[in-house]
Amino acid sequence: MPNFITRIELQSATQTDYQKLAEEMKKGHFSTPRKTARKKGNAAPLEFTRHGNYSLLEVTDAAVKAARKTGKPYSFTVIREKKLTTH
Repeated sequence: MPNFITRIELQSATQTDYQKLAEEMKKGHFSTPRKTARKKGNAAPLEFTRHGNYSLLEVTDAAVKAARKTGKPYSFTVIREKKLTTH
């Protein structure tokens, strides 16, 4: 099953805004967030993972839905991890 890593950054956001984002992402079946490198003066963007039989579109839609609920402008990146097989 694929594993998706989603990184979301909220613009002009406080720690409370990121807590709201984390709650909404959990509702969308994402894992507990990992903090990323902190930008000077801003709350750190968060990374979430979602594991299962989901399409890239389903993961993207769930991330957008959660980010919109914060009421803040946002940007995000979704990466599908691919396991390497050795021969």
